[in-house]
Amino acid sequence: MPEILQKKERTADKAHICDYCGGTIEKGEIYEYAKLTSCGEIYEWKNHEKCGFIAQELWDYIDPDDGMTAEDFQDGCREFCQTFVCPDCDQYNKEFRDCEKDEIYCTDKIYDFLQSYELYRERREGCFEFWKCRKREV
Repeated sequence: MPEILQKKERTADKAHICDYCGGTIEKGEIYEYAKLTSCGEIYEWKNHEKCGFIAQELWDYIDPDDGMTAEDFQDGCREFCQTFVCPDCDQYNKEFRDCEKDEIYCTDKIYDFLQSYELYRERREGCFEFWKCRKREV
């Protein structure tokens, strides 16, 4: 698991690439910056604020082994979106169970959804768990 050496919010003085979604962090946009170390290597991580929020909210759902990679994030967002967000979206093709737009796995829609709903696990018949969403308490 990576160790966080430094973490802070920054305002982009130039365009950056979000290490979670791969989208552009625009000049002037506030983003999350971290300096990390793993296996003796030091590296930087930059992400949109909304992607950081999504990663935090979906951490247990995605269940990353040694920290969340971009691939973990994108696969988890795709699965979460298709399960909880897409069925009510006009861009969702119900016949093929796929999004027709698929722009960075609908992170804006996931972010908006998670502002109002929280994810939780429900147990049924012993050990079987499945994920559900409920309205957030205000």
